[in-house]
Amino acid sequence: MAASQARPTEESVVRAIDAIYAAALAPAHWTAALEQLRSMFGLSFAASVIRNADRTQVDGIAAGVDPDDYQRFLNTYYRSNVFGPSDQAWCVGQIIRLPEIVPHRVFQRTRVYQEFWRPHDMYEALRFAVSRDENGVHHTVNLIRPRSAAPFDAADIALGRALMPHLQHASEVARRLRHADLLAAAALSALDTVRHPVLLLGDDGRVLHSNGAGEALLAKADGLGACNGVLYAATPAWTSRLQATLARAADSSGAPRAGALRLPRSGGGLPLALLAMPFRKEAHWSLARGPTILVCITDPDAVSALPGRQMAELFGLTGSEAAVAGDLLAGLELREIAARRGRSVNTVRTHLARLMAKTNVNRQSELMRLLASLPRLSDPI
Repeated sequence: MAASQARPTEESVVRAIDAIYAAALAPAHWTAALEQLRSMFGLSFAASVIRNADRTQVDGIAAGVDPDDYQRFLNTYYRSNVFGPSDQAWCVGQIIRLPEIVPHRVFQRTRVYQEFWRPHDMYEALRFAVSRDENGVHHTVNLIRPRSAAPFDAADIALGRALMPHLQHASEVARRLRHADLLAAAALSALDTVRHPVLLLGDDGRVLHSNGAGEALLAKADGLGACNGVLYAATPAWTSRLQATLARAADSSGAPRAGALRLPRSGGGLPLALLAMPFRKEAHWSLARGPTILVCITDPDAVSALPGRQMAELFGLTGSEAAVAGDLLAGLELREIAARRGRSVNTVRTHLARLMAKTNVNRQSELMRLLASLPRLSDPI
């Protein structure tokens, strides 16, 4: 005879809800949330599963089973529909018992039951259809009791319906956070491919993020440096001008303005060219302090030509033609290029003529504008 299940207390329900929302903020906390559900419902197993429509991508966390065993289960069984063709209907917000999907006598003859469910004392199941987004990504929470426990009854279904809104809200929060993380990671990765130093500043003028070139520039502290996140220039007077430019870009009165500034180098090199641009103000509020100012810096002493391979692939150049293009962009004259490359001036002129023909320009000045307009990335393609 199946053992009866003690009804959960109000305190245990509150703990479960707290754990569900904690899991929304940090997926690793799903294990704790599932353990709370195991205790409340008297389960042998509980799982949270996110999958795409055709089950080619599956991500799951489970409680009550060894994590490696569960991953083998997902890889071996879950990529196909373990309940067979009878499991076709999938309605968001649905709470359904296993016998409503497939009869026990039928399911017990399946490979998944014989090889995974029965060895792990899994028998009576309850499925929560939590969410499905516009891309067909499904989120389900699956609760399974051992054979010795009582079947899920109306009280269990009622408790599940009380939890369902919290599961759905938590699932939506987690989805939005995943999307935001992907966008943020992509944006920061994109900044790191740019060869120019780029800084993101908060409304107080402190550096929130710098790309690799920006970190290298600040580390030199030659014309521009940072102390505790606050930018400073070569002299107190230039630091005051810099801070005034940043303050105008971060103006909270609703009229921020971009500004440009040439910063002298203490080492005597060419001045840095700094451009401070205000970020577009978003209509929504956020607890996270976002960047307010984008700072782009050009260091004339560090401006490099496009990688030769990139120019060759863009315009169908030979290696010699790409090398001449890079030297021109670096500011060398034809005689200097010839001396550097060990070629005659006439040979360099021939390469230049071919280069202009392949880039569809008629003047050397047009060629320079074209090459200067191309993006410079840290990694050649």
